[in-house]
Amino acid sequence: MKILYIHGFNSAGYGDKINHLKNDFGAENIIAPTLPYDPEKAMKQLEFLTEAIKDKDKLWIFGTSLGGFYALYLADKYKVPAVLINPSTDPYTSLKDQVGPQVNYKSNEKYEFTEKHLESLKKYYVNNLENLKDFVYVYLDEEDELLDSKKTKEYFEKNGIYVKMYPGGNHRFIHMPELIQDIKTKMV
Repeated sequence: MKILYIHGFNSAGYGDKINHLKNDFGAENIIAPTLPYDPEKAMKQLEFLTEAIKDKDKLWIFGTSLGGFYALYLADKYKVPAVLINPSTDPYTSLKDQVGPQVNYKSNEKYEFTEKHLESLKKYYVNNLENLKDFVYVYLDEEDELLDSKKTKEYFEKNGIYVKMYPGGNHRFIHMPELIQDIKTKMV
């Protein structure tokens, strides 16, 4: 089994969540690229990786925040299981105040996030979530300071998708050990 991990906005393919996944599933089974900030370039890379892996190995996709939004799209397109961690459901709205000069907080890459980038995110929106209820799992920290976890919980639950919300926490998501223990029961 392989896990494709998709990081969030202004992040990178390394850090605590990935370390937890490597410790529990083996470093050789975790693919965690640092993606381009441009959504279309990021999705081309993610589609290439998904297509290359899914036919050779059992593939699970994990995504955090914007990466959760991307993971949902890939789960729908390729019918592969996905774990969404504090996912953004509408990054083309929630990232509006990020338009302008940016510095990636992990890689220090400087770039300009534009209205065109926001617009391009809309094409990855999944309309029908009901078809995903057997293989998409959502994990939330209740005290997410960037995204409204209660609205996110409602959004997915009304479509029959599994949601587990942990008390406390934050947008960075502090419950990876608990998430891993829970998702292992679904990976059987």
